Amino acid sequence: MKENMFYGASPIIFKKAEELRKKMTSAEKIIWQHIHINEWKLKFRRQHPVSNFIVDFYCHALKLVIEIDGDIHDVEEVKKNDVARERTLFSLGLKVLRFSNEVVYKNSKEVLKKIDETIRVLRGSPLGDGGRETLYVIKIGGNIVDDEIKLSSFLKDFANIQAPPPGRGDVKKILVHGGGRLATQLAEKLGVEQKLVDGRRITDAETLKIVTMVYAGYINKNIVAQLQANHCNAIGLCGADGDLILAHKRNHPVIDYGFVGDVDAVNVNLLTTLLNQNLSVVVASLTHNQEGQLLNTNADTVAQEIANAMSPDFDVHLIYSFEKSGVLLDANNDKTVIATIDPSLYQQLRSKEKIFAGMIPKLDNAFAALNNGVKKVTIGKAEQLKDLISGRSGTNIVNG
Repeated sequence: MKENMFYGASPIIFKKAEELRKKMTSAEKIIWQHIHINEWKLKFRRQHPVSNFIVDFYCHALKLVIEIDGDIHDVEEVKKNDVARERTLFSLGLKVLRFSNEVVYKNSKEVLKKIDETIRVLRGSPLGDGGRETLYVIKIGGNIVDDEIKLSSFLKDFANIQAPPPGRGDVKKILVHGGGRLATQLAEKLGVEQKLVDGRRITDAETLKIVTMVYAGYINKNIVAQLQANHCNAIGLCGADGDLILAHKRNHPVIDYGFVGDVDAVNVNLLTTLLNQNLSVVVASLTHNQEGQLLNTNADTVAQEIANAMSPDFDVHLIYSFEKSGVLLDANNDKTVIATIDPSLYQQLRSKEKIFAGMIPKLDNAFAALNNGVKKVTIGKAEQLKDLISGRSGTNIVNG
């Protein structure tokens, strides 16, 4: 999982990195405060394992390492180790910026200016943002999946998504789906009671069998078959296939969600390999725990986690498409679309109970995606997929 950004780091290095994250120096905290959520819309990781080392900060999208050095780095032996360390990082194709604690304390503005200048240079190079491919991660809502005519129209639009303007690379596509209504209907026929909390399904053992049959079986393969009919070569997977999505059983202090999974890791290498074979990947929202247990996982969350994981290597546009025209002020009036939502407005709407329960997970996942390096998030009507991609419809989620 994400081995490409760790360069073969061992479990020992990972454990040490986890310990160091709890003991950041004051100088490191100053820089982290500025780069954690930043104007460049880049994902930085702190105390990040790289080969045999732990670098202070790392941006995989630009292959950029930032090191903050304490007084110990003035010791001659440590200086030699730093030189050897930089040679190794350089051999991995990484750019290294190094600043002393003293410089950070006395002139943090100059440090940030240097980081900004370096980012601008890297973005202008083949390694930077200017040469990256576009990836659309599109989640399709259950109500569309349940409607044969709407699903057929949507999949035709999905198959015909065009490559972005010249200079932005080829288009790549991942489609994520659940199938809540079909699963509920089958459960009712079988006499299996269904429960939802805040729009999330309680999954007992019998319900897990049903969602596996519906999501990973009928719906997934039906979508793949229709995409093939539209000359879009596709492959259908669930999280257990190819070890695609690793998760753990949710441990909630109050609610027992049953066999519901929270995502731990996404197999970036597998997805990248499939996308590079010009395959569109169709993902059913089931995960696994590597101990033989399938887990039902919210499809909005699966889409967000995939988008997050792929964002270091692609310009990711995450789209939540469903039966509504976007986030609505009045859930019963499709003309009350809110064009743009930032965190402040979201909290206001939620506190006033203007956001209906099923939309809360979508918006939570949308903001989480932006905070993790996803370039753009849009919520809107599945029948308007072309306009959602171009920005002519739907609700855009922004960080400020």
